[in-house]
Amino acid sequence: MNRIGLSMLAGVAVGTVLAAPASAQIRASERSTLSQTIDGTVITLDFARPRLRDRMPIFGKVVRWGEVWTPGANWATTLETNRPIELGHHAVPKGKYSVWLVVRETGPWTLVLDPDHHRYHMDPPDSSAAEVRIPVEPQPAPRTEVLTWSFPELRVSGGTLAIQWAESVVSVDLKVSPSYGITMSPEDAAPYVGRYQYAWRAALGEKADTLGLVLTYEKGSLYAHYVPKDDYFGDFVMIRLADGSMIPGLFDKGEIYEVVREMVFEFKGPKGRPDTFEVRDDHDEVIATGKRLP
Repeated sequence: MNRIGLSMLAGVAVGTVLAAPASAQIRASERSTLSQTIDGTVITLDFARPRLRDRMPIFGKVVRWGEVWTPGANWATTLETNRPIELGHHAVPKGKYSVWLVVRETGPWTLVLDPDHHRYHMDPPDSSAAEVRIPVEPQPAPRTEVLTWSFPELRVSGGTLAIQWAESVVSVDLKVSPSYGITMSPEDAAPYVGRYQYAWRAALGEKADTLGLVLTYEKGSLYAHYVPKDDYFGDFVMIRLADGSMIPGLFDKGEIYEVVREMVFEFKGPKGRPDTFEVRDDHDEVIATGKRLP
């Protein structure tokens, strides 16, 4: 092959390399996002995930004692919440924060949320009254190669937020504001208390299934009981959306674990004592009807 042919071949090779996607890039700490919804509150974390890469110990060596460290890498880890929450019994207003940890050899560490959320990891913020500072206790944990944020526990009213890396984990209790109140005054509940006959909408050519429904007032809430008892629903709480409009709240061990927005009970009749109701789905179609029994 002559020199011209060799130069053309080299040009093709260089062109092939340059044609690789410009966006392809290997990072020592790849970026990740984590989002969790709890009763309408959305908590989102954006963070880089450094790897151990045989660097041990991490705390006290790679992350020095007393250092203000973003639990991640590169641009500071951020936490954003669309509603006010509580972390470790400290109020966190709605907004977006950069996240930092003050790590110590002995005693509790400090989790810091700063409203200046766009900061590089080598530029920690100065202390200010706008920060939320939460004491946290590091605990020993199985070795984790890649830094990991998680929500290892969820409840209807909150859960646990955790950061784990190397052989340590830091967990903090999380609480959200409930979207629905389950309590009702005796005066507001009294018009609905009673026995009802309840029939699901029948399929074409079939007979409607008829059930009994008993509404009682107990412990400050309006409870509903199917007769015979329903294996899935069991007893449930009537959660008021507006006068005469309610949705079921399923509970276990005294705590609501699901709100069924797809079943809206619309009571009709005299204001002091409604005598009928319709159940509507999320398309506003009637899926069941009921009437009061003597």
